[in-house]
Amino acid sequence: MTNKESSSSKLKALTSNHLFPLVCLLIAMFVIFSIWSKAVGTNFLQLSTFRNILQSLVVSGFLAIGSGCLLIGGNIDLSESAIGAFGGIILASAILNASLPAGVALIITLVVCAALGMANGLLVTKLRFPSFIATLAMASMVRGVMYVFSSIGTPSGTAANINFQNAFIGFLGTARVGGQNGIPLSVVILIIFFVIFGIMMSRTSFGQKVSLLGGNPIAATLAGIDAQKITIILFMLSGVMGGISGIFNTARLQQGSLLALGTNQFTGLTAAMLGGISFGGGTGGMLGVFIGLCILNTFQIGMSAVGLNTYLVQVFSGVLLLVALAFDFIQRRRAGRL
Repeated sequence: MTNKESSSSKLKALTSNHLFPLVCLLIAMFVIFSIWSKAVGTNFLQLSTFRNILQSLVVSGFLAIGSGCLLIGGNIDLSESAIGAFGGIILASAILNASLPAGVALIITLVVCAALGMANGLLVTKLRFPSFIATLAMASMVRGVMYVFSSIGTPSGTAANINFQNAFIGFLGTARVGGQNGIPLSVVILIIFFVIFGIMMSRTSFGQKVSLLGGNPIAATLAGIDAQKITIILFMLSGVMGGISGIFNTARLQQGSLLALGTNQFTGLTAAMLGGISFGGGTGGMLGVFIGLCILNTFQIGMSAVGLNTYLVQVFSGVLLLVALAFDFIQRRRAGRL
C-alpha cells in the first residue's frame, strides 16, 4: 500500500467515525460564536469562556454518565435528577439539623441514592415494569418525599430550601486546581469519572456484558449473563451518579434546593444519545457523551455571550434529541434490529 493510499484509508476511517461530525459541530460553534460575539461587541473566545463551559458540565455530566450506562444496557432512568435533588436535601439536612460530620453526611446521601436506584432496578427486573414507567413514577414519588422531608421542623410546616455552612462541602463546590484562575476541582473529578466509566464500559468484561445485554438480551441470557443482577447494578450506579450530581450542586450553592436539577435530566439523556449511545441499547461510549455535553453547554454559553435568550437552549436541546432519536431509529432499521 502506497503512502497516498494509506493516508486516504486513515482519512476515510476518521470521517466515518460517529464522533467526527460531533467534533466538527463543536468547532463550528466556537467559530460562529467567536465571530458573532465580536460583531456585537463582546468576546466569546477567551480563557474564562472555556472555564465556564467546563464548570457548566459538572451537574449534567454525572447525570449523563449514569444515563449513558443504563442506555447501553437497554434501559432508561427518568428519576435520576429527582434522586440527585433529594440527595442534596438529605446532605444539607444531615449537616444542619443532625450536625453530622461532612464525611458521614456524604456517605448517607450516596447510600440513600443507591437504595432508590436499587428500588428502580427491582421494579424493572422483579415486577417487570417498563423502565420508562417505573422511573417516571419513582421521580414523582421522590420529588414528593423531598418536599415532605424539607417541611419537617419548619414553623409553618411548608417545604423550604435548606441553607447550611460547611467548610469541606464548600471546598468541594468552589475549590480550583491551579489557583484562583485554575480549573474547578469538580471538573477534574468529573473528567476522572468519565475516564473510569469509559474504560469500564469499553475495556472490561462487565462493560461487554452490559453492551451484549442491551444489544441482544436473548443472546446475553444464552451466554449465561445474569441480566437481573447487571440491570440492578446499573440502576444503582445511576442513583449514585444522580446523588453525586446533587452533592456538587448543593456544595456550590451551600443549599439543599427543592428546585435542584429540575432541568438537567433531559440534558444528560440528550448528551448521551447525541454522543452515539443507541436508545435501543448495545452501542456507545463515554467519549461521545462528553463531546455531546460540550456541544450543549457551548451553545448555552455562546447564546449568553451574544446576548440572546438562553431559554432557546431548551429548544436547541429538544431539536438535538429529536435528531439523535431519528438518526438512531434509521441506523437500527438499517441493521435489521426493529
